[in-house]
Amino acid sequence: MARQVAQAPIRAYSYQRFSSPSQANGDSLARQTALARAYAEQHGLRLDEELTYRDLGVSGFRGKNAAHGELACFLEAVRAGQIPEGSFLLIESLDRLSRDNILRAQAILTNLVVSGVNVVSLADNRLYSEESLSDDPLGLIYALLVFIRANEESATKSMRARQAWTRKREAVASKVLSTRLPEWLTLEDGRIVPIPERAELLKRIFTDAEKGQPPQLIAEALNEEQVPRWSINGPWERTTIAALINNRRVTGALPLYEFVYKRNVQNRLPIGVVGGYFPRIIEPEVFLQVWSICSNRRRGGSAAKRNVFANLLRCADCGADVRHRPIGEGGQQALVCAAASIAHRCDAPEHSYAALESAALAHLGPWSAEGISWVRNTDPGGWRNSRGAPYRLLGNAALSLHNDRLRSDIAQRFPDRIGEGPSLADYMTTHLGRRYLMNDCSTLVSAAATGLSTSRTRVNTNAALRRMFSHGTVDLRTGTCTLSCGSAGSIEIRSHT
Repeated sequence: MARQVAQAPIRAYSYQRFSSPSQANGDSLARQTALARAYAEQHGLRLDEELTYRDLGVSGFRGKNAAHGELACFLEAVRAGQIPEGSFLLIESLDRLSRDNILRAQAILTNLVVSGVNVVSLADNRLYSEESLSDDPLGLIYALLVFIRANEESATKSMRARQAWTRKREAVASKVLSTRLPEWLTLEDGRIVPIPERAELLKRIFTDAEKGQPPQLIAEALNEEQVPRWSINGPWERTTIAALINNRRVTGALPLYEFVYKRNVQNRLPIGVVGGYFPRIIEPEVFLQVWSICSNRRRGGSAAKRNVFANLLRCADCGADVRHRPIGEGGQQALVCAAASIAHRCDAPEHSYAALESAALAHLGPWSAEGISWVRNTDPGGWRNSRGAPYRLLGNAALSLHNDRLRSDIAQRFPDRIGEGPSLADYMTTHLGRRYLMNDCSTLVSAAATGLSTSRTRVNTNAALRRMFSHGTVDLRTGTCTLSCGSAGSIEIRSHT
């Protein structure tokens, strides 16, 4: 029995990969399979046909095969000890293993060899093992040269593909960019046209949303009427309706994106928007109104978890809502005018969200700390600080109802202040005013001191800002933000990118 175990053939595993799905119709897979079988027979190896690892139509350029593909499964099996030491991994050539940058490609080969797996490049009949590379270190250099060449070839193809898409985007005004269209549109004789019944359904969905109906109720109504879904069999869902309501393409706008990679992670960066590319189904004013209604419905929820200015800011150029974009043109969080995002009556650029948030905390932290000090130490009947200067004005939406009464009281008690807005000290004359000012100022002081590191902190800070200020405007060109509450006063914050 011991002699039979010792003489058992060594196992070999085949790894097969090609990048383009169209190669499945060619002889790439058959060629790689035949090479693996021939090598196993020639060297007395037992080719494990049940555990053949295949990444078909998976690129090795960005390391997808090693991160998420079948190669990742083989590497995990090696780490877990499921692949016996001394086993063989048969590949057509090293570029099938990886076309990633030299460091990551070398790491894959090195980890396999150090783990006791013999890697065979079938095209040139080269064996890479710990023993062979120790005897002939130049073998590793040869492998590196193969990896470098493969990476350069893929980089060149990627660059040409990006250039081709750039040319397509430049001609987008006169040519159809892609045959992949939204579900309510189709291509006829080279022209993009709406599908009539789907366009009518879109209009109905937006009419209901404009009346204040949430996506869940709209979906339930469509299901009760047994209105069929467009692309799949099944009921309408809240998420489906929400996606339609937030799809800028219904206004005719085409958002343009560019895919970039950072540490082999793909990011889709917006690079502009083209108005009038698609047939317009929904008027821009209706679309913006529905957007605003949906944003207000999420008040204090998901919107505020990422954007401390949620439901507070409007564009200084056109007055439309200013929305938060997780990934802007520079790859960072951005603030963008809702009208500009659909190329409608505004061309305001994006502005760095982080820059405005940082500037706001830097300004409002000391400002709020001073307010707390006033609440605690100032005579409510007075209206000047210890230096004899008038108290500054404070905007507070929750307290704005007191403005008229406070103005009347101020005019009666202080004739020389007729026409002035209430100051912080004036708000202190009411219990409600003192409570709100202490709580909201404390929230802003804490946010400035510790930062907005958690979702709860952002939600609380957003709530304090919305109580303290009725509205705000931001000039996205200069980064100047004004937070105000009508006659109760305003604060100007300047951010720099």
